Amino acid sequence: MLYHIARKLMGWYSLVFFRKTYFTGLDKLPWDKPFILAGNHPTAFTEPSILCGHSTQGKNCLLRGDMFKKGKWVEYFLWKIKCIPIYRFRDGYSDIKKNQDIMEYCYDLLGKGENLVILAEGVSKVERRMRPIQKGTARMAFGAYEKHQRKDIAIVPIGFNYTNPNKFRSCIYAHFGTPIPITDFLDDHADNPRKAIKKMTDRLSKEMRKSIIHIEEEKDDALGHQLLEMVENNVKEKSLPLFSYKPSRLPEFLQFTEKFNHLSSPKKEQLQQEATLYKERLNQLKISDQGLAQKAYCNIWSTLALLIGLPAFAFGIVANFLPIKIGKYYAQKAANTLEFDSSLRVAFEGGAYLFYFIILLILAGIWGGKYIVITVLLLPLFGHFSLLWRDAFLLWNEGRKVRGIDEKNITELYSLREKLLDLDRI
Repeated sequence: MLYHIARKLMGWYSLVFFRKTYFTGLDKLPWDKPFILAGNHPTAFTEPSILCGHSTQGKNCLLRGDMFKKGKWVEYFLWKIKCIPIYRFRDGYSDIKKNQDIMEYCYDLLGKGENLVILAEGVSKVERRMRPIQKGTARMAFGAYEKHQRKDIAIVPIGFNYTNPNKFRSCIYAHFGTPIPITDFLDDHADNPRKAIKKMTDRLSKEMRKSIIHIEEEKDDALGHQLLEMVENNVKEKSLPLFSYKPSRLPEFLQFTEKFNHLSSPKKEQLQQEATLYKERLNQLKISDQGLAQKAYCNIWSTLALLIGLPAFAFGIVANFLPIKIGKYYAQKAANTLEFDSSLRVAFEGGAYLFYFIILLILAGIWGGKYIVITVLLLPLFGHFSLLWRDAFLLWNEGRKVRGIDEKNITELYSLREKLLDLDRI
């Protein structure tokens, strides 16, 4: 019961914190067989929260063991929502010894036909880059095979990509890759288990890489992020649906990043100079790239729509502001690293809002009439409308700023922007 409540809550609030979520490639999943979902790890636990929150069936998630040391109630809660601790050397030798029992438990889950979620990089870091894949995922698959002789186990690579994982109302692009069946490696496993584990890990790494935006060199991060943000700004993401299984723009981002990675150092230096000039011109004119790209969004129809929706926005903000503010405060207080920021905000803000909503509903039921109860029931709807209105207003406002710039400057900026995004010309 607790698992289903927590799963629905995390799934719902992830659609509040993130503006748009894409799950693509789900048709490849072998739903009738046990499989391990192996993903990258840019945040502490946002990825498994999103996976389980929007899953059509339950999933067991392996999380870093130190999260289970926050108190007995935290440990109890994590186990109840199907989280499983995996301990690292930094957690101490006594905890590392527990891993064998944990592995046996996971083998049994797979043996029963259940699924697992593993963050295969092993280390969490906020960056647009895939880190080396650990061998634990392959060991898990072969361990379950050895214990239960299940030849139908597969590993499914998944890539999580964020426009910015810690920015409120950013976007998520998650793509499920081609399943890797354990049967492809059983002959190798019979001859040399270590060789089979390495081969499976190498293939997993190769398949995951196809779904992850990967800036090759750290020194190129700032330039790569700037250019990718410009690519993202080219198209306004539709507000609805909030969650989509339809094809996303991820292939476009992946292709652009690969072109960028293959540029020579002199060409990247040239690109950096042009990008710096473009950014300086935007700052001088006090406008943004998003406003320049979406200038047309500021028109009479969007203005009229914003004016009509203003009263509902105001009510939604006022009625839903308090729990979100409280949740954000405690989340930021608890987050000791950048990787925990969005994860804790989704958990704390979602939990605070649920508590707030239940209290209001109880009070309305005791002292209010049916219209008060109906109003309370509609609060989440008004709250989400206020977020959509806010998103639209921010875009409209950026476009409005650009409309105040003279045509000569606009033409110059469009020319600079077009050159920056045409990597083939360099």
